[in-house]
Amino acid sequence: MDNLEQRLADDAKAIEARVSPQLEARIEASLQNAQRAAPPEPGHRSSVTLWWASSLTGLVTAALVIVLLNWNRESTKTDPVPAAREFATVPEAVVPDAADRYGRLPLTTRTADLTGPLEEELRNLKSDIEKARDNVEQDIRSSF
Repeated sequence: MDNLEQRLADDAKAIEARVSPQLEARIEASLQNAQRAAPPEPGHRSSVTLWWASSLTGLVTAALVIVLLNWNRESTKTDPVPAAREFATVPEAVVPDAADRYGRLPLTTRTADLTGPLEEELRNLKSDIEKARDNVEQDIRSSF
C-alpha cells in the first residue's frame, strides 16, 4: 500500500493545475454577488393543512369501505362453501334421451371427487413429518 500512496503523491505533485484569470474573475464575481439564503420560517400552517388533509382522506376512505362492505349484505348467502355442497348433493344420473337426440351413447354424470388427491397428499405429508421426527430423535439420542 505504501508504494501506491507514493505513486499517487508523485502524480499529484506532477499535475500543474492552473486557473485562468477569466475563470478566477468569474468565481470572484459569483462569490461577491451571492447572498446568504434566509432559513425558511417555521411552517406551522403547512403541517396543520397536511394533518387536516390526511385526516379527512382517512375518514372518507373508512366510510367508503364500510358502505361498500354493507351494500349487499342482505342479499349475500351465509353458506360459506356453496360449490362444495352442490358437488356433494349431485346424484349419479343418466340422461336417457341423449342417445335418441344425437345418436350416441347416453351421457353419464357423476360427482367429482375433489378431496381424494388432497387426502392422499395429507397422508404423504404426515408420513414425511413422522420420518423427519424419528430422524431428529435418533440424532439427538446419538449426540448426547
